[in-house]
Amino acid sequence: MPIEFSFFVRFLPNLLEGTVITLELSVLAIVAALVWGMVLALGMLSGRRALALPAGAFVQFMRNTPLLVQLYIVYFGFAMAGFGLSSFVSGLIALTAQNSAYIAEIYRGGLQSISRTQIDAGKALGMSRRDVFELIELPLAFMRVVPPLCNQFILIIKDTSIVSAIAVGELMYQGKLLSERTAATYEIFFMVGLFYLVITSVVAFGTRIFERRFAIVH
Repeated sequence: MPIEFSFFVRFLPNLLEGTVITLELSVLAIVAALVWGMVLALGMLSGRRALALPAGAFVQFMRNTPLLVQLYIVYFGFAMAGFGLSSFVSGLIALTAQNSAYIAEIYRGGLQSISRTQIDAGKALGMSRRDVFELIELPLAFMRVVPPLCNQFILIIKDTSIVSAIAVGELMYQGKLLSERTAATYEIFFMVGLFYLVITSVVAFGTRIFERRFAIVH
């Protein structure tokens, strides 16, 4: 079936509008997941059962249940409790919650990969436990987790398409609306796919540059 390229210009404003929302949602979810993921990772590594058990349970629940289910729990659950949230905020919470669980495991793996010798060397120099963590463990771990974190960022961008299920006006939702109005399903979703490809390719290219500049030798 030939692609009707004449549709491209006609649909472009709607898809650009959806792209802006997709980017906003992605950036906010990435930042929030990075912060909350660190909190979870530190909780799991704290050695205190009061912190490690809840953090571990949260991570396991989020990693082992579908994002769509979590999205419905947030969107409809808060509404039933009398705290109705907008579809955008609900989507942001769901994306942050699930991806922070994966990022927490990435952080944990990075922190546990630091050689005990390096930690002991810092202590031998008279550094406090906090200084050792902030000046030795955290920087080294961060450099090691850059590649998996970058992959997670791309997954977050693609996962934003799921929030179309609760009518967030992002890229996929705009594509669905246009498809229903025009029946040009093939052309529209071909364009939607191209938009996602461009966004994720830019992110992948940028992260590869970052990796090359700050990569460490294992």
